[in-house]
Amino acid sequence: MLTSLRNITLTATTAVLLGTITQSAVAADKLVISTATPPQHLQTQTMQWFADELEIRSKGELISEIFDSSQLYNARDVSKAVARGDAGMAMVPSPYLSRVEANINVVDLPMLNGLTEEERNAMLDGELGQKLSDLLSDKMGVVVPGKWPLLGRVMYWSTSKPLTNFDEFKGMQVRIPGGAAASARVEAMGGIPVVMPGSDMPLALQQGTVDATMASIESVVQQKLTDVGVQYGFWDKGIVGYLIPIVSKKYWDSLTPDQQALFMEVWNEIVEKERIQTIEQDGQYRATLADWGVTISDASDEAAQAEREKMMPIQPALVENLGISSEVMALAENASK
Repeated sequence: MLTSLRNITLTATTAVLLGTITQSAVAADKLVISTATPPQHLQTQTMQWFADELEIRSKGELISEIFDSSQLYNARDVSKAVARGDAGMAMVPSPYLSRVEANINVVDLPMLNGLTEEERNAMLDGELGQKLSDLLSDKMGVVVPGKWPLLGRVMYWSTSKPLTNFDEFKGMQVRIPGGAAASARVEAMGGIPVVMPGSDMPLALQQGTVDATMASIESVVQQKLTDVGVQYGFWDKGIVGYLIPIVSKKYWDSLTPDQQALFMEVWNEIVEKERIQTIEQDGQYRATLADWGVTISDASDEAAQAEREKMMPIQPALVENLGISSEVMALAENASK
């Protein structure tokens, strides 16, 4: 009888232990990834690379499902969905999240004018990027799992008026998506900022309501803005856009510490690949636009530096207006030297 009881006890204990071990090894819930871009777009491809590599490296424990083309949420709403736990992961353009965490606006300040993509990447991979990620995580209740993917250069595009240097901005009506930093930049160059959503921008260019627009080279190609008259592009070496990865806390907490470490490791490796692809894609788009008759000019290092010095007096007021903390400013100033 005692032997039977002992066997029953051992069996029950073993079952509990095995259950605990099995539970810790079981895959977390499927990671639902939402993107606003189509399957062939680099942002969606980046998520696919990540999902595939994570599944391989986790030996099938961590699986994902990607919903592209805003099937679930658009770019403006997806961050709230991730914070609620309705979506597992997304990459969100930094301007959208700067409305949640004001310190993210630091990446658009004049003091960064002239820095290359590689220099900005290094800056955001260091203490500044970590601080911004921590602030956003605390504010939203999400997890930022690592490096920020590169969205690309924010350039200026015009129709009938040439854009080859800073002097040509004087008196120009320039459409901007909004934001104090973008507005201050255009004004400092002598232009007149016109806040307008992207959906209204093509018609405004075609009708001459605005002379130029602030936009990425990718959007010019994808939207075929040459059809509404875009003939000139100008890279002022000013703003470089980034995407911020966010993960649902609910999903993150379902992972073991080892799985979380693997998640971050794979993510950071994929971002390095994405950044290289983004820079290469810029060259491909330039070639495409050249074939379409668009002339693109780049500000010289000297001209960009001179424009930076011209804009620096407006920066203190911008910092105060945007609500950027002194701690974040110190990190940015140190990283940009």
